[in-house]
Amino acid sequence: MEFGDFIRIGAQKPSLRFLVVGGYAVAAHGHARATFDVDLLVRRAERDAWLDRVSSAGLKLFGETGAFAQFTQPQGGDGLDLMFVDESTFDRMWQASEERDFGGHSARIPSLDHLLALKLHALKQTLPHRTSKDADDVEMLVRRNRLDLRDPRYEQLFLKYGTREIYETFVRLLRNA
Repeated sequence: MEFGDFIRIGAQKPSLRFLVVGGYAVAAHGHARATFDVDLLVRRAERDAWLDRVSSAGLKLFGETGAFAQFTQPQGGDGLDLMFVDESTFDRMWQASEERDFGGHSARIPSLDHLLALKLHALKQTLPHRTSKDADDVEMLVRRNRLDLRDPRYEQLFLKYGTREIYETFVRLLRNA
């Protein structure tokens, strides 16, 4: 399966709405980087429908928590990660989302602010396997989109989804950007 195949899983009737997050969304906002899976943000209320569809498509579940489900392809290839969020979070992100073309496959991605919020939340968790990738994503998204972190809007975003330490680290790091 390739990227378009993952998109078609959600598009099957009845369609399930989703947002492309992770590396593909980061690239769509200006920072292309290697990624080895497709990450979709979906409604928690549709968890069973997503799990059924993904399993029916031949992917195998290899990791699951209340907030995530991770799948592999038995024959190799990109994996699929589903991130489950409550209805109000999904609706808020959907309303601000943007449609993008991914090589002939149309899908929605979070707004830049919402993508940064997701990355900051991940950074706040201090997960060793994620920290450097998420920090690099935040840095490059700020640089590529010429964001002024001294703007009170971005300070508030960093403090709401990250920490004061994360905010001050990026302000120092990017002061001459």
